[in-house]
Amino acid sequence: MAGSSTDLAAEVAELQTLLAQTKTSGNRRDLEQLLQRKQKLLQAAEPQQDEPMEVDAPVVAPVEEPVKVAAQPATSDLTTFTEISRFGWEDDGYGKEKVAVYIMSGVDGVGSLPKENVTCHFTKTSFDLKVGVLTWLLLLCRLIKQHLEKEIDPAKSSFRVKKNRVTISLHKADKNNTWMNLTAKNPLKSSSKPDTSDPTAGIMDMMKVRTSVVVGRRDLV
Repeated sequence: MAGSSTDLAAEVAELQTLLAQTKTSGNRRDLEQLLQRKQKLLQAAEPQQDEPMEVDAPVVAPVEEPVKVAAQPATSDLTTFTEISRFGWEDDGYGKEKVAVYIMSGVDGVGSLPKENVTCHFTKTSFDLKVGVLTWLLLLCRLIKQHLEKEIDPAKSSFRVKKNRVTISLHKADKNNTWMNLTAKNPLKSSSKPDTSDPTAGIMDMMKVRTSVVVGRRDLV
């Protein structure tokens, strides 16, 4: 018991250190959840050291919780992310409803994975793709993009998995928008609404669009 408690205390300390160094919200959320589980286990393990004689009898039934944790690979919840750095995208064009994102590098064999091992979460201004296999360690490839250049409809956005490829379909909130970039170059500026009280604001925006070359493209990042 003492060894187990000591190991748990060391794991808690290590997770706290990792959490302090983690900046991305997704990783922080995963580490916080794992840290909470480890702390609960540590709290459950410490009282048992004071009553060693009761461990074998009462703990058999109630102690299913520690048994479950032992079954959870260590808990191999310590998630390792491999960021997907190469992908392509293209806008179907003005008046079209979709922007497509293609992931063909680093996801070999993705089509053979169980459906639950490939997920994609959408918000109005972001998407978060995770591809993973639960082994001793939860290994994940991930592509997360925040501050999309234009808003999308999360409910109508989707993704499709093939043998060695994942295609994400972003459904435009306004099909008359043309995307020049996948993500906004100036997120703060793009998220602010135009001042409708200024009658020249719309004219200036139109002039900016006219000076841009609108090309539906598929960039390789």
